[in-house]
Amino acid sequence: MAKFSSHLLNGSDGTHASNVKVKIYQIQSSKLKKLFLNTKTDGNGRINQHFNLSKKDCKCDYEMICDIKRYFKKKKIVGEIVIKFKMTDNKKNYHLPIIISPNSYTVWWSK
Repeated sequence: MAKFSSHLLNGSDGTHASNVKVKIYQIQSSKLKKLFLNTKTDGNGRINQHFNLSKKDCKCDYEMICDIKRYFKKKKIVGEIVIKFKMTDNKKNYHLPIIISPNSYTVWWSK
C-alpha cells in the first residue's frame, strides 16, 4: 500500500497550516481528471493517506491543489498551490512538505 503525506507550514510565523482544503486529482488523460482525495490538513498542518494503487493508477499523473486563499485572509497573492506528481510504486511513501506564505510557496519531495 502506498502512503501519501504532506505537511503545510506557515512561512510567515512558523505555525502549522491547519484546516487548509486539499484536493488530489488523478489525471487519466489530457481532458479527464478524477477526484482522488478531498480532505483538509489536520491541526498539525498534515495529511496522511494510504492508497492501494493498481498498475493503472501507477501510470497516471496526479495533481494536488491546496486552497490557501481562505487561510491567508489579508495580503494574499497566491490563492492556490498546484503541484503535479507521480506515484509509480504501490509500496512507496510519498511526502510533499510545503512552506506557504501569502506571496509564495516552497515544495520539495522528502522521504
